[in-house]
Amino acid sequence: MKKSFLYIALLLMFTACGNNEDTTLDMAGMFSPNGPTITTRFAQSMHYNDSVGEIHLDMGADDYTVYACTDSHITRKSHRNLDYFMHTYEDAQGPKLALHFGDLIDAQKNFPCADSVLRIGGRAKEDTLFLSVGNHDVYFKQWEIYRSYFKTSVYWFDTRNGDKPLDLFICLDTSEGTLGPDQMNWLRDVLANKSQEGYRRIIVFTHTHVWKLDGSQGHTSNYATEETYELCSLLSKYGVEFMWSGHQHSRQSVIFKGVNFLVLDSTKDSEPGTAYATIDMGEHVIFHYHDYPKE
Repeated sequence: MKKSFLYIALLLMFTACGNNEDTTLDMAGMFSPNGPTITTRFAQSMHYNDSVGEIHLDMGADDYTVYACTDSHITRKSHRNLDYFMHTYEDAQGPKLALHFGDLIDAQKNFPCADSVLRIGGRAKEDTLFLSVGNHDVYFKQWEIYRSYFKTSVYWFDTRNGDKPLDLFICLDTSEGTLGPDQMNWLRDVLANKSQEGYRRIIVFTHTHVWKLDGSQGHTSNYATEETYELCSLLSKYGVEFMWSGHQHSRQSVIFKGVNFLVLDSTKDSEPGTAYATIDMGEHVIFHYHDYPKE
């Protein structure tokens, strides 16, 4: 017991000292929410969604490209890969949209450093970049800061070619390692209603991955067993084709009950093996992985 207290004390001292960057490890936030819980975040998200109305992206074609990345963990000094991703996306030709699966920032006070993201990711009618909130984004009671930029953490939008429905995208808030009952009920209702509208496929995206295949993220790796069972059954029942996420910082694909649970590599500058994906959305879904350039 004494060793445990000593370890925690040393860890707190180490993280408090820092290294010219703000503290990255929110000890309290790792073990229990020290800001608004998922219940509050969900209610605030629904209020904003109602004020904006439904978002339908007219791609002007049946085929388009999704640019996807996750876990950029930017700081004031480190955002090279994220900038590269955003410039690549903005320069790309043809119908497109972009997704970021959470942990945009690494520590406190770093949201303004993502200026290229803030330009086109505020969750308004004209946006083409859509974000999922990660655990680092809400550490240190930062939900209200995240919310001031990105407005909501739970929502759906779809893509269309004129009046023709194409794909349905559903964003979930798993930054706390749980969906909570309100969000789960919302997801159940959305899937029950929208699955009848003739979409060619349904995609769920979020931050925390479902299947814990390594211990890299400790106790924040996945959801409670009962919630995992309910979520997987629900996605399978309504024909969800993919669940895309991050959090693990390494690529992974698990197919369970007909759903492909896919995790992307990290975008964090300091890590090896970083990559983003471009995803061809058409009759088939085809993934292409792209390594970030070295310095």
